[in-house]
Amino acid sequence: MKRKLFRAGKVGLLFILFAILFSYAMFQGGFVSWFLFYSFLPFLVYMGGLLFYPLDDWTGARTLSSGLIESGEAVDIEVELRRTIPFPLYFMKVKESYPETLHLKVRTGEGVATVDREEKTVERMIFPWFRRKVRFHYRLDHLPRGSHQLGEMYIRTGDFFGFVKKEAAINAGGRFTVYPPSRNVTLSFGSKGFGQGKSAAANVKERHSNMVAGLREYAPGDRISWVDWKATARKNKMMTKEFEQEKSSESVLVLSTLSSPANTAEFEGAVEFAYSLMLKLTRRETRQLSFLSLGKAGKYVASIHSRRQQEMIRYHLAEVYPDETGNFEEEMAKGHGRLPAQATLMIISTDLDDSIKNSLLRLSPSGRNVVLFVIMFHKEWDFTKQKHVRELKEYGVRVQVLTEKAWKRPEFEVEV
Repeated sequence: MKRKLFRAGKVGLLFILFAILFSYAMFQGGFVSWFLFYSFLPFLVYMGGLLFYPLDDWTGARTLSSGLIESGEAVDIEVELRRTIPFPLYFMKVKESYPETLHLKVRTGEGVATVDREEKTVERMIFPWFRRKVRFHYRLDHLPRGSHQLGEMYIRTGDFFGFVKKEAAINAGGRFTVYPPSRNVTLSFGSKGFGQGKSAAANVKERHSNMVAGLREYAPGDRISWVDWKATARKNKMMTKEFEQEKSSESVLVLSTLSSPANTAEFEGAVEFAYSLMLKLTRRETRQLSFLSLGKAGKYVASIHSRRQQEMIRYHLAEVYPDETGNFEEEMAKGHGRLPAQATLMIISTDLDDSIKNSLLRLSPSGRNVVLFVIMFHKEWDFTKQKHVRELKEYGVRVQVLTEKAWKRPEFEVEV
């Protein structure tokens, strides 16, 4: 309704201008007055035509230079605008306004990836005149990880004097996915070289009692010499030492998406590390790997053995976002039933709080080898976290903290 009233007002003003010029030429007479009337008449006709020209006649389409993009990279986008009515347009301003998912700016290179939040917009001035088809292109750089849906683009035009202005929105489509980056990972499997996917001893009594990996509850057939009496007294139940040769060749990579949006850089680092570690472990034929992500959009993939499963995880890691509503202890309890017995758990988190500590303390005595990777860039490693690490180490849980220094190296160096 407002648009119709606005158009009616503009039409009325054009008629008033025409009437004023015509009246001036009629009453004044002479060459000058009629010259002004006829000189300005084409502009009046153009403004009237532009006023009724349907700007919605324009349609658009976007074409991406690459369909495979990694976080931090750039993409060239070509925009093609078409129309059916070749009305002469002196100029047209095109504005691209991008969704919030693209407002993150990821800078990669030396050092840790830093994430800045900035609004991305692109504006272009084109001069279509009578052309039915126009093209222009631009580049989006430092793209953030995620699945991005490009929205509408806005076009604006007007007459030579700015008396008539028109604007319309064009839905040009365009959806693309930016995948997490990856880098090489150098793995070491403990100082003694056990627990790296090799076959366990056939006879459970043939163990190296000097290579203790953790603690678990007493089971029939365990030797008395394997009992850890300090842990037994502390937990008020029989606890025996767990040895490296007991470890299964199965591993589960667990990514915790339970993170605050304030830890964006750490979360992006956790996703990158999870993807890199997954690629490294799936290349090792001696180790069977499963994947589990904790959070609102959790996903479980058992026994990764095909390229299709790797791509499924890669796409999941591209779309996953921090979940600040969940609780690690509860999410881990939900997924615990899916995990293979005796499998090595490699857990990646952006924090180490009471919920994570309590959950891992319950997992360790069950006979699992548990490794916790904490991605921490800007937070202080305070006394509480140091206390959590000491408690976890007492129960055989290995904790590795990955700081900015890990991202300054060309590859990750970790121990599992």
